[in-house]
Amino acid sequence: MQKNSLNKRGKFKKINIAWLWPFLLSGFILYAFLRHDFSAITNVYQQIAWPLICLSVGFNIFILYFRVYKWAIIFKPMNRRFTYFNMCLSLFTGGLVNMVIPARVGGLVQAFLIREKENESFLTALGTVAMIRIFDSIMLVFFGILILLIRSIPQAGDEYFQSIFKTAGTAGLFLALLVMILFAFTKSPKTLDKLIYLLLVPVPNRFKPGTKNAVGRFREGLICLNFAGYVCLGLLLSLIFWLLCGVNVFILLKATGLEFEGILPSFLILVAQAFSMGIPAPANIGPYHAATVTVLSFYGVPAQSALYAAIVMHAAMFISNTLPGLFYLWLDKTPILETLKGLKDVNQTLR
Repeated sequence: MQKNSLNKRGKFKKINIAWLWPFLLSGFILYAFLRHDFSAITNVYQQIAWPLICLSVGFNIFILYFRVYKWAIIFKPMNRRFTYFNMCLSLFTGGLVNMVIPARVGGLVQAFLIREKENESFLTALGTVAMIRIFDSIMLVFFGILILLIRSIPQAGDEYFQSIFKTAGTAGLFLALLVMILFAFTKSPKTLDKLIYLLLVPVPNRFKPGTKNAVGRFREGLICLNFAGYVCLGLLLSLIFWLLCGVNVFILLKATGLEFEGILPSFLILVAQAFSMGIPAPANIGPYHAATVTVLSFYGVPAQSALYAAIVMHAAMFISNTLPGLFYLWLDKTPILETLKGLKDVNQTLR
């Protein structure tokens, strides 16, 4: 009986996750066509510069590799060197999961795969993922506020961008406070011990040692905060990351035939899209389109044309953010059931 069970599991393990990609893309296209009127889309597609679309997809994949480099910087103060393939596999798979599952659990998958492939602590890896997210969020807020301050906003969009400005300012204060707390954690172990002691007061005694150990391992992933040079480098790379994303939006706008004076409108669209991605939705369908259409409408783009442009931009983003993850999973022969089991085992890992 046990032997038959093992044989069945062996058969399942041969299943590779890469075959899912055509179904994911088909599902996205079907969903979009069911939700919108595409009676005039044939004429729109004839006007699209497909070479620029291909350039955008390739450029976005380059940005993904740039993100791997950013992540590797965070590991350097830990004196840990991981293979570039495993880091790409982990980050790209995390991005794939974020595009498909609205729960935004890609960071957990990213940390889990590093644990499996490099024998690193899951919580330490998760700490580095959190650090990158914090750096990116800080620079997105800084970038957004800077663009809103130097750009002449269309009058129709004053109220919309004022709300984004207030949201960004609030988020900036929160992130600054969070960084100061994390800095105190890494610089002063005694401060961390006192905080942990207060937090563990309501926790049953049998769980306290494991919880304290888990916090300590997570703190190891934040060790780059001990080095001002790495913090400055991490923030600079995050700023470059957002600038590259803005260039990609500029390319996509030109591909759809929408041209504006300068590149700043592309950055405004990027800021709105980035904030919209915080809203949980499968493949970011809905919030991404609403943000894009809203900003384009402020520049006088008709609603239908703005919608078509948003769909084309989203399709290019979806392909370029999922295809690399599936390709690396195919190269690694990572079985789908093992990957899904890893997500289930995350709670056990946290003990």
